Amino acid sequence: MACLNDRAKKCFNATIHEFHEDDDDDVLAPKEPQVTSTDPNERKAARSLRIKRRQDALKKYQRADQPAEEKITAEEEPSIIEQATSAAAEELQRLALDGAAKVTNVKVTTDEREVVRRTHFFEKMTGALKRIEGEAAEAQLQYEAISENWEHMLAIKDPLDIDAEMKEQKKKCDKLLAQKDQLIAELKANLKKMDEDYYEDLEKQDKDIKELSDRIEKQITIMQRAYGKQLSLIEAAINIEREGMIDHNNKRWEALYKQRDKEEVAHLEYRFVQLEEHKLEVEAIMWDHHEKYRDAKIQLENLIQELQQELEKLKATCIINTEKIGYTYQVLKKREEENVFVRSQQKRKLNKMSDVANALRSKIRKAAEDGAIEEKKADLEIIKLMQTMDDLEKKSDHFANVNHYKFTQIWRMSTARCIELSRKLRQGEIALHAHILSEPPPPPPPKAPKNPLNKKEDDKNAVKTDSKPTVNPNDEESLEAKHKLVRHILQLVADNTGFLVEDRLLKLIEKYQQSSRNLCTLDAIFMALEIQAEEDVELLCNTFLNYAFCPICVGLEVATDFVGPQASGASQDQLSKADSQAGVAARPRARTSIAARSISASTSRSAHIGFRSHELSPEDQLLMTEADEILQKCGDPQATIMVTGGTPDGGSTSGRRPGGRGVTVAAKPKDSEETKPLNPYLCPIGHVLEIEPMQVLTALSEFIGLFVPPDKKKLYDILESLKPPSFDTPSRKLSADEITNYWIQWKNVFPQEKDRFWDGLLTGLNNYLTILQERERIHEEVVELRQRNAALRRLVRGALPDLPQQVPKYARPRGQSFVAPIPDTAPVAFARLPPIN
Repeated sequence: MACLNDRAKKCFNATIHEFHEDDDDDVLAPKEPQVTSTDPNERKAARSLRIKRRQDALKKYQRADQPAEEKITAEEEPSIIEQATSAAAEELQRLALDGAAKVTNVKVTTDEREVVRRTHFFEKMTGALKRIEGEAAEAQLQYEAISENWEHMLAIKDPLDIDAEMKEQKKKCDKLLAQKDQLIAELKANLKKMDEDYYEDLEKQDKDIKELSDRIEKQITIMQRAYGKQLSLIEAAINIEREGMIDHNNKRWEALYKQRDKEEVAHLEYRFVQLEEHKLEVEAIMWDHHEKYRDAKIQLENLIQELQQELEKLKATCIINTEKIGYTYQVLKKREEENVFVRSQQKRKLNKMSDVANALRSKIRKAAEDGAIEEKKADLEIIKLMQTMDDLEKKSDHFANVNHYKFTQIWRMSTARCIELSRKLRQGEIALHAHILSEPPPPPPPKAPKNPLNKKEDDKNAVKTDSKPTVNPNDEESLEAKHKLVRHILQLVADNTGFLVEDRLLKLIEKYQQSSRNLCTLDAIFMALEIQAEEDVELLCNTFLNYAFCPICVGLEVATDFVGPQASGASQDQLSKADSQAGVAARPRARTSIAARSISASTSRSAHIGFRSHELSPEDQLLMTEADEILQKCGDPQATIMVTGGTPDGGSTSGRRPGGRGVTVAAKPKDSEETKPLNPYLCPIGHVLEIEPMQVLTALSEFIGLFVPPDKKKLYDILESLKPPSFDTPSRKLSADEITNYWIQWKNVFPQEKDRFWDGLLTGLNNYLTILQERERIHEEVVELRQRNAALRRLVRGALPDLPQQVPKYARPRGQSFVAPIPDTAPVAFARLPPIN
């Protein structure tokens, strides 16, 4: 940072010295074109001049063997802003490379550990499989030997030999089972060892993740401070250069004002001279016009004479035409008389046909009346049949519901009974282990089997959710994003479906504005596709939404591919060459799913920002272009950090979001995800989605497959109304196998081993009961003997000396024994029954 401060101070002093030297020169002297000008032509000229100077310097160097680098640097000395930005870019690039190296070290260590673990695991699995296969082959041989011995035993008739053979067979079977048990025990030991290794790996992974997060946070803090420092230096450079340019421009304005006053005085004198010349020219033009007027008058008089001659000829032609018209009138009159005769014949024929038509009308009227009567009868019969069908449907529905209710009641009662019995068995088992066996309770039984009836009811009551993306009408941002995407889709449809519009219409609307042309084109396209309602347009937009993507986020992913090679320690020259050569090859790898839809979606970041360049001023466009060049040279460190932190395990940034459409490199912050719902018309970061023109026809063909025209929709509605009603209930949908499997699962909640254990425990308790009864009998005899001894002591008390009375051990009071009940820590396996609706 100290080096950067020294460089910035040197640049400031050099710039101030240059501005002081410029004050001595003439401010109105012709200047060379500047690269920082707002005029694009001037910038182009400045670049071409700079290239030409470089070429001239190289030629001079080749001719005179002089060092050309000094001349080029002297002619092309960068400005203070360029020096500050280049120094900032170098420092930020160095910090980004250091941070990427620190973060990547953790990943490399984790990958190496995982490779070693997988190698050991593969070796263990291979050895275990070989051992299992060898043991299986050996067991198969023993089993075949045992099976062959059964046939030999069937041929034996002596019971003693049969018994001896049976014992031998039992020994072989026991040996085979012992061999199997030994193998199972070894495999269980291996599994236990693998579990311990797994937990150790989890602890190591947690430590690696913590270390990685600490390094990432530290790198973020370092980059933030570096960005703030470099930004302050660049702002200071901009302010200094701005002040110098303001002073220089003010001096130029003052000189221009003085020059303007001089030029105005000279211009007035020049105007007076021009007025005199104009007067002379006007007089010459007037004389010339007078001569031309006289010539035109003579020509018009000659033309009038010619027109009068043509008028006489036209009158003669009219007289001849009048005679022809009279002759034609006579001919037409004779034809009219003939037509009168023909018309009378047609009237007679018409009268005959009218009589026939009246007779047919009467027959038709009678048939219509008879048909109306029959139609009424048929309508009444149809109404009766429909009422009967409705009654039958209601009865069927009622009986189906009643049967389902009864079936559900019995099912729930049986399930509740099973749950109660299972609970009592569990309580008894806990009591036995706590009070009799004095050991912790055994693990709880498995959870209750899933009720297939509840699943059927849930499927019946499930509501079909609408798949269309919904937008909050009160959210102006979401509505604006939706409107932008809809306009973009309609513009693409209008531009890429010209084959649906007639060529005559396209020629007629060429002279109108773009909006009017798009409106007429969309109207013709919608007429061709039979799109009439707003729902059809919504379906079209939702279909195109599947092909939308975020070009800015894809550009961020491409930037991460350029940062990767920088971590290997390559030099700046090699990096610039690698960017130019590997850019095309790295873009398709940036996102596999997006590249399959759009080839141009993986372009650089600046290309995606450029589509809004018409909304920016020339200065903003220039700044954006320079920023994009810096990003392309040094990469986007923030995007690299976000990608590396988001994928610590896989090492790949090409994962796709569910949903998805445009996928971003970094996940959104948690606060934004909790407070703001996901907008389907924006990417998770908030960028506007776009669609590639090459995907328009694909999306349109998909829309044609989903779209139903209005006439077909009416037919489908009629066919839907004619479908027979369904009386299926969840109980009817259950199959016999599902019911049998459900109750068999209840039967097998407690395994057979526990039944045998409880039987053995009952036998032991019965034996213990006989022992307790015998002890009770002996205890009663002891009590009786004690009473006799007490009576004898009372009889001989006078003959014996007094001795201190001591309470015997058996008569001493004993403390109450404490038995701590062992609670059941198992979770409740059976929930409360839901109410029956």
